[in-house]
Amino acid sequence: MRAIVITYPVPKDIKNIFKLNEDDYIIAVDQAVLSLYKQRIPINLAVGDFDSLKNKGVLRTLKTVELKPEKDVTDTYQALIEAKKMNPESIYLIGGFGGHRIEHFVGHLTLFDEFPNLIMLNDDTVITVLNEGKYDADFDGYMSFFAYPDAYISLKNFKYELNHYHLTSFDALAISNETKKDAQITVHQGRILMFQSKHD
Repeated sequence: MRAIVITYPVPKDIKNIFKLNEDDYIIAVDQAVLSLYKQRIPINLAVGDFDSLKNKGVLRTLKTVELKPEKDVTDTYQALIEAKKMNPESIYLIGGFGGHRIEHFVGHLTLFDEFPNLIMLNDDTVITVLNEGKYDADFDGYMSFFAYPDAYISLKNFKYELNHYHLTSFDALAISNETKKDAQITVHQGRILMFQSKHD
C-alpha cells in the first residue's frame, strides 16, 4: 500500500502525471480537498486547519484530522505523519511546489530525514533522496543534484561528468545536467537530493 499526500498547489490533472492504484491511501491537505473533488479522486483522509478551505461543508462526509491554526507543524507535515502511521511501502507528496508561499516548498525539502521513503512530484519534476550506492540514470530531461547535506558523488556518461566530487550544502554546480547512454550516478559518501525535471 502506498500513501499519497496531496497538497497545495495541486497539479491540475493528477491522473495524467501519476498512476493511482485502488489500494492507495489518499490524504488531502487543507484546500487540496476541493481540488481532488474536482478531479474525481477519492479521499481517505483530510488533514489541516482548513483555514484556506472556503466551503467546509465538503468535510462532512470525510474522515478528518483537524488542526488548530496556531500550531508548531505545517498541515503538510502533519499529513505526512498520518501517512507514516499507515506503515506504507512508500509515501508520495504530490504538489506543494511554488505558489505564493514558497517557504513551504523549502520546508518540504527538509523532510527526507524523517520520511526517507518520501517521493515528491508535481507536473514537471520528481524529487527523491539517494543514499550511498550506484544508480542507473536513464532520464530524458534535466537532472540536478544537491548535497543532503554533504556528499561525494560521481556522474558517469553525463553531459557534465564528475569524479568523486565533494558536493556541499548550497553548492549549485550539479544543476541542470543531462544524461548520455548508460549514465550512472555514484554516491560514494553521504546523501543527495535528485531532481528529475522535464525539458521545457
